[in-house]
Amino acid sequence: MWQGWINGILGLWVIVSAFVVAGSKTGNMANDLIAGIVLLVLGLWAGANHKSWQEWVIAIVGAWMIFAGIWFPSSYGGNMANDLIAGIIVAIAGFWSVLASAPGPRKVQQG
Repeated sequence: MWQGWINGILGLWVIVSAFVVAGSKTGNMANDLIAGIVLLVLGLWAGANHKSWQEWVIAIVGAWMIFAGIWFPSSYGGNMANDLIAGIIVAIAGFWSVLASAPGPRKVQQG
């Protein structure tokens, strides 16, 4: 699904931004590296091989990035904004993918 590819690309951005935006803030850098690697691997894997647990993990990582951007703000305003924006996009695409793949209501045949 296209959401997986978007999340994989965003994962790559989060990895790059750990070095560019997070700067010398070790905690923010480690958080962005771990979240970025998870998003990159699971996003590209979900894009090629669709599994519902991958979508849930991606959605949770997106929610974590939103939480971490608010809870652990750095002196760089850019890192907070980067984590919030990326987290919102990842969470929306992740939950959208979860909802899109959820089975619909079953129709009962009456005979």
